[in-house]
Amino acid sequence: MKAFSISFALLLSAAAASAQNAPATLEETAAKRLSEINSDRIIASAAGQGITLSDIRRQVEPSAQQLRAKGQSDKTFFKELAKVEEETLNAMTEHQLVIAEFRAGTGKLPAIYTDGRIEEIIRRDFGGDRNRYVASLRAAGLTPISHRKFIEDEIIFDYMVSEVRRTALVVGPGQISEYFEKHKADFVRNEQIRFRQLTLTPGVAESTEDARARATVWADALRHPEKIPATLARFKINTTKLNSAPTFGDIAERISTDGYATKGGDSGWRDVDAINEKVVGVIKKLPIGQASEAIEFDLPGGKPVWFIVVREGLHPKGYADLNDPDVIIDIENRVRAENFKAAMNTWIADLRRKHLVEIR
Repeated sequence: MKAFSISFALLLSAAAASAQNAPATLEETAAKRLSEINSDRIIASAAGQGITLSDIRRQVEPSAQQLRAKGQSDKTFFKELAKVEEETLNAMTEHQLVIAEFRAGTGKLPAIYTDGRIEEIIRRDFGGDRNRYVASLRAAGLTPISHRKFIEDEIIFDYMVSEVRRTALVVGPGQISEYFEKHKADFVRNEQIRFRQLTLTPGVAESTEDARARATVWADALRHPEKIPATLARFKINTTKLNSAPTFGDIAERISTDGYATKGGDSGWRDVDAINEKVVGVIKKLPIGQASEAIEFDLPGGKPVWFIVVREGLHPKGYADLNDPDVIIDIENRVRAENFKAAMNTWIADLRRKHLVEIR
């Protein structure tokens, strides 16, 4: 594998040397030089399936362009490119091994799956025009048959990997606590507050005094929920699909003018240091579930804005609480990711022992 990377990089190096005295770009000269020196050939095989130089070249080309765009020296460029080449060859080899394992066991993928995926591509990417689809393949140097095989292989690969992923889904309580103890440094957090907010701004034809009075009325209603129905009627708020006992979130969704309105005003857990001190001071004095009075802020060069907030929780500075549902979900996802990575590594290692891999 290393020999391949070096040989490929050497070809690019030779092209780069030529490019120094030519007006063409490095990529253009490299492509021409590669074509002249080395017509397409098989440089590796996995389970009897060849991997050609052009296969690698197509995969590496986008990365090569990104690397060159960084403006690095040629030495750094070729070093990083060689790493990309090796990673690409490894990925393609593993891909072929997975396909071979499927064909050695299950055998053949029902045509309906491939047909469905291709029809989806034609509908989504080409507006249902099959002629445009075929023309696009031709422009990329592909045929409908070769693309069909590519799609079929992708479906098989995704299916096989999903089977391995399934084994990593189950995470027991013991794994959660073990992971937490080993990675406690990852769960140190600043003091955090969770709250909902409702933002009110003056209407186009509304005076500041009227807007302030409206904010005061809403704050009073949210602190005394029995007043909410009358307040909804007073300001002619649409009550369609509204519960008989509207919550702060229900009202925020209907009248708040900020980006949290669609979430019922829920801003999630936020670091105290990142929140306005005035707002933090108000929130900390509130009992859980209690709405605040209207908090007024003057905007430079604009009309005032009013916030009504309700406190939902407080996390002191320090380690996260292992009983916190959000922490549990976070750890479960991390453990699943680690389990999946380990399972994939073991599986691929077994496939490499089972199926022949040759680097030429």
